Amino acid sequence: MFRWIKSLWSGSEPVAFVSAYGLAESVARLKAATTSWSLFRVAEQAAVGRVSETRVSLRRVVPMFGNAFKPVFTGRFSQANGQVVLTGRFGLSWFVKLFIAYWLGFCVLIVLLSLLAAAQKPAAAGMSLAGIGMFALGLGMTRLFAWLSRGDAPWLSEVIRTALHAPLSPEAALALPASPPSDARPRFILIVTGVFCLFGVMSFVCALLGMGAGSVYAGGGLIERYPQAVRVGIVVNGVMLLACAYGIYRRYLFAWWAGFVVLLLGQAYSVVDLFTRGDLGNARIPGTIFGVMSVIVVGFWGCWWHVQRVHFRRWKS
Repeated sequence: MFRWIKSLWSGSEPVAFVSAYGLAESVARLKAATTSWSLFRVAEQAAVGRVSETRVSLRRVVPMFGNAFKPVFTGRFSQANGQVVLTGRFGLSWFVKLFIAYWLGFCVLIVLLSLLAAAQKPAAAGMSLAGIGMFALGLGMTRLFAWLSRGDAPWLSEVIRTALHAPLSPEAALALPASPPSDARPRFILIVTGVFCLFGVMSFVCALLGMGAGSVYAGGGLIERYPQAVRVGIVVNGVMLLACAYGIYRRYLFAWWAGFVVLLLGQAYSVVDLFTRGDLGNARIPGTIFGVMSVIVVGFWGCWWHVQRVHFRRWKS
């Protein structure tokens, strides 16, 4: 276990990529094969980071899948025997290392303090079990997240190797993950399809359970004032969501456009419901602030959805 923690902290063994080009061209080619970080520019997996002669820092970014424990390649270009070589290591970011050190150190401190307190009060010894449990939880989470990103280092190595035309050793070839088919659906397509299906089914369930069929009073929200109309709207919303889910799964362009419609209709309902209520009283100002924030959130997701256009195609293509 201690060897694994040490390797986690220090990173992988040094790796080297011998470039087939000069220094300036090597930097330019690797920079062209990567991208600087921007949430609204990454529509599919990409090598993201900074590339310069003195420092290279790259990580793999996969849309709809965040993992702070993913390995980061850190290295620099140098020249040896007339060749340009990019050397570095794969390891965790310093922020994650500090977080792990804080978590494990805090757990060890709890155990030590509880054992010292147990000398005066035996009942305090039970606190040490909590510290041991948190320590084990921290190690387990770290190993799980590292396992989820086990393919990042080979994938980044292949990106670097391709950009520099560096030779591939037999050992590295065995470590490369299998390439998916060219027409394989991106992971985010499957996730978004599942989310739309879930909310579509929930809409039908809400309609069947009689959501909005309670007492009608003028000061309430739209559900209380127009229960039957809202129930019909919920059913229509469910149909739209399931239709969008099918279109997203098939990657039709109409589903991409429909995604904006779903976002705008949901936000429009929230805004109209907020500003037509008569029972908010002193909560109207906080409610207005919440409404403005929700508009910002919808704008954020709208920008992200706009980037995903590259994954959709026209009906007849």
